[in-house]
Amino acid sequence: MATKTKLKLKKECFSDFVDKLTDLTAISDTIKLKIDNKHIMMYSTLGGQVLLAFKNYLLDTKEYLDYEDLEYSIDAVIVNAKKFVKNLNFLMQSDKLTIDITHKASPDDESVMIARGIQINGGRLKVNWIAGEHYEIRDIDKSILQERLDIRLRKWNFIIEKADFTDIKKLSTINDGKLLNISANNGKVTISESAAWELQIADCDPDKNSNMILNKKFLKSIDDSKDVDFSIFENFMLVKDENTNLMLSYEQDFSEEDE
Repeated sequence: MATKTKLKLKKECFSDFVDKLTDLTAISDTIKLKIDNKHIMMYSTLGGQVLLAFKNYLLDTKEYLDYEDLEYSIDAVIVNAKKFVKNLNFLMQSDKLTIDITHKASPDDESVMIARGIQINGGRLKVNWIAGEHYEIRDIDKSILQERLDIRLRKWNFIIEKADFTDIKKLSTINDGKLLNISANNGKVTISESAAWELQIADCDPDKNSNMILNKKFLKSIDDSKDVDFSIFENFMLVKDENTNLMLSYEQDFSEEDE
């Protein structure tokens, strides 16, 4: 049997909330929200069994929502997320914002409710959205995620200075290719685009010998307001900030990705 939970969205944080959802649509058009008393975890993924890309935000629930203690956590899959956030932009001037989530109990965990529908109410305008099925995006547990993405487990790292990263983003828009090459050789880390340009970005251990690829499309998912620290793990690279993680595979075939 479906039930409903009503939550109040804090107006002063609504724009930031929508901005974060918009950012996640650069990875995929499907987003998952996991809401509990402590955190709102929102994320998007690219890839099926092999995860090519993943980005998440972990937010303090009480910063964004007014509510009494939740007796359960709520999982909501937002499909056609790009259109969803475009609709939400029309609610920016609303004085009062509430979110009604219609849900049913998870067959696997009675402490989790699975969203069936979402309504964002701004007064005269209401945005209604049918929630996606749970199988449309991989379920990722936040505690397991924190363990796996612990930077103490990284193999090595390099830092791209803010000015260099700005140049890389500009250079990457000039040519038609989809991929950038990152290499570590002879104590230097360079990033390049085949037959176009090459930029030395950092120093590294002289014994380090590594070659990776990075899809240009993910550059816009990286915060360019400061230096960027790339943590290199066994099969992926990670850009980690205070409340967000961007994980990118560097050993996969990107040929089937959408533009």
